[in-house]
This record gives sequence, structure tokens and C-alpha cells, in this order.
Amino acid sequence: MINMKREDLNKNVKEKLLLEGNTGVGKTYDSLRIVKIYLMAGKKVVYIDPEAGTDRDIIKLFDDLTDEELSRFELINATNIEAYLMGMYGLREEVQIGTNQTVIKTKYIDCDLKVCDGLITEIELYKTKLSRNFIEQGYYEIGGKQFTIKNPDTFVLPYNFFGKLYTQIKEALVVMLDHKYDIICTTHMFKNTDAQKDLAQSIYQKFDSVIRLNKIIDPSGFPDWSGNILKNRGRESPDKSSVLTSVDPLIVYFIKKFDMNVEEVCERVGIVMEE
Repeated sequence: MINMKREDLNKNVKEKLLLEGNTGVGKTYDSLRIVKIYLMAGKKVVYIDPEAGTDRDIIKLFDDLTDEELSRFELINATNIEAYLMGMYGLREEVQIGTNQTVIKTKYIDCDLKVCDGLITEIELYKTKLSRNFIEQGYYEIGGKQFTIKNPDTFVLPYNFFGKLYTQIKEALVVMLDHKYDIICTTHMFKNTDAQKDLAQSIYQKFDSVIRLNKIIDPSGFPDWSGNILKNRGRESPDKSSVLTSVDPLIVYFIKKFDMNVEEVCERVGIVMEE
């Protein structure tokens, strides 16, 4: 039995945030801004990057962090699905026991926040790689039967191959969200297929907050970022409405989470405070 104190309530609430949107709406950039807040608050962060494409944003955003703050940041360049899933699970590994038996052991990553960037990106990269492999060899196999690829230009990867991958992603999310650290995932928009709609619904269920980010160009030619809150289960992050006219309230929410100086941190993460 645990006698909980009021000040312990917030400590036991994990952040489970999903940022969704098309390319260029700021999913990765906003995730890294939140990462910076965690690092400034003395927290450890693990960031899983499927395309090894965050380098420029990291250099730009993290330039003013101290060596001590940077030392708490671990970047996993997961350029294949195996590495990505391993990072989600917590660096699982097979351990040989005896001559004919192996067991899966999980090395839980010691962190306060784990960011999984590009869930759908990793899936698409895997499907593209698999399709190219089949086209190069000229055939694929299902259930022990071999099928010839007659026209490489119109070849579509059968669902048999990526259906299992969808299941793996969902299983990895369940394991990851059961860990003690906070979670932020980003994803491109899901496609309007039965398989991806089912995947989207399953993924949405596992997060407390789901925000779809948008970007439009205003009449003067400047970008304007906003967000639609698709889900906000019993939380006040980032606000109680269904629309964010700016992403800034989401970033400020995380600053306040750690009782940091809002004005000082806003300046360091690129938020202009209104007079």
C-alpha cells in the first residue's frame, strides 16, 4: 500500500502525446523544442530518428545548451525497422540459453522522455525497401508459393508483408507506453485505406493527447502554424478547446510542467512573448 501525497499526483501522470500532420508542419521541430525543455530541466531524453534527418534542427535548437544538458540527450538513428522497433521496445536482445533455447531480454532505457519520430515514415521506408528487394529478385513468396513479378512499374506490395509490421508497431507501442517515462510520437497523416485506418484508430487509443498540426501561408507570405486537438483525455494540455491557433501553448505547457521560468525558457525555445 502506498500513501500518496497531493504533490505526488502530477509526478505519477505520464505524458503520452501524439503529433500528427503532413510534411513540413513542424512535428519534428516542436518535438525537439519539448526535448530541449526536458534537458534544461535536468531530465534524460532518448530520441528515435528514422531518417537521421534531425541533425540541422538539433544544431540550431541545442546550440545554447550546456555540455551537461547535452550529455542527457541520446539520439538513436534507426534507419531500419529492426532498429526502430528495438528502440521502442527498449533495446531488446535475444539471449541464448543452452543449445536450443533463446529468451528475449529487454534493457529498459533509463530516461524521462522518449520521442519516436516518424512512425508512418519508418513503415513506408520498410515497405519501399521490401518492394525493391522483391522487384530485384523478380518474385515474392507467400505461404510457400512463389509469385512472379511481371511488371515492376505496377507492382504493389501485398498486405501479407506489412500487416505483420502494423501488428509489431502496435505491440511495441503497448510495451513502450507501459514504461515509466513520458512519450512523444510523431507521424505523417494516415492513408485512407482500411489497414491504415485500423492502425490509426489503434494508435490513437494508446495516447492521452493527439494533435494534428497544420501550416498555412498567410497573405504576406509568412507561415502560420496551428493545431487541431483530436483527443485530450481528461487533460489540460495544451488547453480545453479543440483548436490551437498557435503551437506555443503546447510548448508553454511543458515549461510549466517543470516550474521553470516561462519567459526565460520561451526565449530559448523560440517563443515570442506578447507584451
